[in-house]
Amino acid sequence: MSSEDQIFDRSWAEALVTAGLERLSADYKGESKEKLFNELRIFLTSGAEPLPTYAELAVRLGMTESTLRSHVTRLRARYREALRAEVRRTVDTEAEVDEELHELLRVLTEG
Repeated sequence: MSSEDQIFDRSWAEALVTAGLERLSADYKGESKEKLFNELRIFLTSGAEPLPTYAELAVRLGMTESTLRSHVTRLRARYREALRAEVRRTVDTEAEVDEELHELLRVLTEG
């Protein structure tokens, strides 16, 4: 694959991730849960920084660890659906959605 193709693929992947996060952020804002989303999004986008422990974050948010775990699990599921929805807008079948999501993962993990 040429470097131009790699740049295009990386740009496509980053745009898709951004669109998925924006969609999810808007959903949480519409539910008056913007602060929760802003605190939890690190579990979707963490980079080199270590993630906070559930115990630390639960204290900061004033909830139990089990409630926090539930919120993170739901956030991740909703993020998957947001990404699927973004891809679905560009292809015709669910099989193509799955193929594009596999390609997205490949591009993002190549580094």
